[in-house]
Amino acid sequence: MGIKQTFSLTEEEKEKLIEEYMPLVKKLVSSFIQKVPPNVDFRDLINAGIFGLIEAAEKYDESLSPNFEVYAYHRIRGSILDFLRSSDWLPRSLRAKIHRIEKAYHLIEQKLGRSASEVEVAKELNVPVEEFQEMLSEVSNFVFTSFEELGFGTGEERFKTELNDESAPLSKVLNRELVEIISRALERLPEKEKLVTVLYFYEELNLKEIAEILNITESRVSQLRTSALIRLKVYLRKFLDKPID
Repeated sequence: MGIKQTFSLTEEEKEKLIEEYMPLVKKLVSSFIQKVPPNVDFRDLINAGIFGLIEAAEKYDESLSPNFEVYAYHRIRGSILDFLRSSDWLPRSLRAKIHRIEKAYHLIEQKLGRSASEVEVAKELNVPVEEFQEMLSEVSNFVFTSFEELGFGTGEERFKTELNDESAPLSKVLNRELVEIISRALERLPEKEKLVTVLYFYEELNLKEIAEILNITESRVSQLRTSALIRLKVYLRKFLDKPID
């Protein structure tokens, strides 16, 4: 669909746009609905996605981005995330638990100058290792989405090394800097967590496929992915000068 940059779409143009790209909106909403609590309404996410779609069409500049669908994908996803942030979708109990885990990683790694082991984090939290691993499983999906709160673009795309569609010179510079930051953060991960991160985000394997490769359970892969994301979040907070209280 060839859409030219415009400031406002007519109602008819909006209807045609929504009809054509609703499958993309629903696909993105479906990827979120599995990670958020039951109280988050599917229809609210659809509406947020449609808002992002219309915004994408109104701001799209074909001279900067030849692929509207790619551009719209990021706008739709960002709009859904904005809605989740504004609605404070994450239960306070889980937010507090994630915060405790982040703080434990931060304190240990700041003190030792290296990656904290699960045993060390469990000790800092004053729980058995098995209970700590259960905590990682419990907060897995929420960490995956709350990772967005640092404001570094969007979820999985955060790990991609390609420049985004907004190819203005400043944007390119900022994106290259982001790639370098993420690369440095990845290098700090323990080997198994780094491998899980690479296989999941770069090779786009699912948890089951990674479990088969590493000869561990899917649950364990999820725990390792969660631990890696928390470490990355702690590192990025430090880089962005957003301390963990």
